Amino acid sequence: MSESFSVRFVKCHGAGNDFIVVDETENMQVSDAWKPAFARLTGARGGGIGSDGIIFVSAHDAEHPRMRFFNPDGSEAEMSGNGLRCASRVAWDGHFAKRVPLIFVTKGGYYPTYNFFSREHGLSFVRIHAGKVETNPERVLANHATTPFIAQPVHVDGIPLVGTILSIGNPHMIITVKRLQDIDLNRLGPALEHHPMFANRANISFVEVLDNQKILVQTHERGVGLTLSCGTGMTASVVAHVLNGHLANDTAIEVHTAGGLAWVHPRVTQESITAELTGNATYVYCATTQVQTKGNSLVFSSTPPMVKTKLFPEESAAYDMFARQSLFDVAMLSGTPLEPLVAMRGSVP
Repeated sequence: MSESFSVRFVKCHGAGNDFIVVDETENMQVSDAWKPAFARLTGARGGGIGSDGIIFVSAHDAEHPRMRFFNPDGSEAEMSGNGLRCASRVAWDGHFAKRVPLIFVTKGGYYPTYNFFSREHGLSFVRIHAGKVETNPERVLANHATTPFIAQPVHVDGIPLVGTILSIGNPHMIITVKRLQDIDLNRLGPALEHHPMFANRANISFVEVLDNQKILVQTHERGVGLTLSCGTGMTASVVAHVLNGHLANDTAIEVHTAGGLAWVHPRVTQESITAELTGNATYVYCATTQVQTKGNSLVFSSTPPMVKTKLFPEESAAYDMFARQSLFDVAMLSGTPLEPLVAMRGSVP
């Protein structure tokens, strides 16, 4: 028998990386069994609602919220830096109002988050303590090697590349390039994500160093594809290039992406590697969608697939202004799936 249920959510983005955030701190809206199917249905762009990920925020206990993060293909990821900022704002505005810090539980570990309003930019920002960054690639590589993989040669389809593998709750390979515009993103992103060297695929970031305090980053996310930005990808990109001697340590590094601008503050010592990620968490709209079960899948039970209940035009306008500070040339994304999303820098569907 088919069942129908209504789900309330917030569309929120961090640096253009957009998410459907479902607040389940008071009551469960989507049962655990249906969460992957809900992600596949609502995450699809064109015909669905469309997003780079689906986030469920719940109460781990009285003091700690929990974030579960699903990719649009229905797979569950350990962590998302941009997604966590959005989850933190939703929790900060709701059940866990005004707690400092707001410590989230994720599959990738515990992450302290700090919400604040930037008067300079007219936007809500969140700073995340990314915790310990791992250089041991044992959980990332299929051969379970433990020797750090730093600035090592990688070959894909006969193309020589230089990569660094890090884990920030989820697996990353950072590829250093001379000019980002020369990279075939449509080809190399998927080829590297699914490279047999990885135990469970990996997030791939291509990085061009502008100077010792600025980089350009384009990430191909595991289970998503090319995205306007990726929080853990930005963080891993900065740490990798501090380790490689290209970026300054213990200072705020500007990370420029197609979706906008964020800052990563790395702290690399002989004892540990940690980092903080700071960027926007911007509401686009609140909405309700009605879905129903159909065999092992979900379908929308009404047309259109959602009803927007609240818009945030002032936030969107403020972010559009802020995003124009990014030095990323979106013309580099011509011919990629991101081209329709960057017709106007800073816009989010």
